[in-house]
Amino acid sequence: MKKMFRREVNRIAEVHFYLRPLLSSSLRKQLINPDVKTIVGGYENYYDFWHGSYNDRFFDMTTMIRLGTVVENCLKYYYMTRKGHKNLIDLKADPNYKKNIFQRIQNYQSDGALKIYRDALGYELTSNPHLKSMQEAMMHRHFYAHNAGLLDDEYIDNIKKITGADLTADPNIAVSYPHQDTYWFEPLKNLKFFIEEARRFFAQFP
Repeated sequence: MKKMFRREVNRIAEVHFYLRPLLSSSLRKQLINPDVKTIVGGYENYYDFWHGSYNDRFFDMTTMIRLGTVVENCLKYYYMTRKGHKNLIDLKADPNYKKNIFQRIQNYQSDGALKIYRDALGYELTSNPHLKSMQEAMMHRHFYAHNAGLLDDEYIDNIKKITGADLTADPNIAVSYPHQDTYWFEPLKNLKFFIEEARRFFAQFP
């Protein structure tokens, strides 16, 4: 199972640590024709345009979403293996299973992965020292998948539950939220941390 964990996380690492820098380097070399500058905003090269239009951040959002999907899938397949389920039909017939249960890993989600792992496998996920990082990553994944980075009260409240951080106290947020749409890209700067924490999280599994 741990080989599978490493393979799945490595797919995300490859995108972030190899393909993204390669893409950035390539775009920097692509100069924008002067005739096009009036259309795209006067950027000198396509990397500057990519960054200036937030598209590098949207690219990173998809990486965060994919990382969350890897966490969900690894939790699911570990459970299936431990229970002897050979396929998804077996899993759906499991009386402990509920749809999307492996997405729900927060302490306050009483019908999620923490409960099914505790009750059916005897493994207390809260004993894993890297669970909190995965809980934060999964909250970001939900936020970017459903809100595309636009802040709302639910996300702000949930991040405070998980990390203790009050985003409304950030002056960069307070200047615009809640009276206008406000993008929140800061978690994307920690993608490297979350990827490495996913490795450490699954390395702890018995």
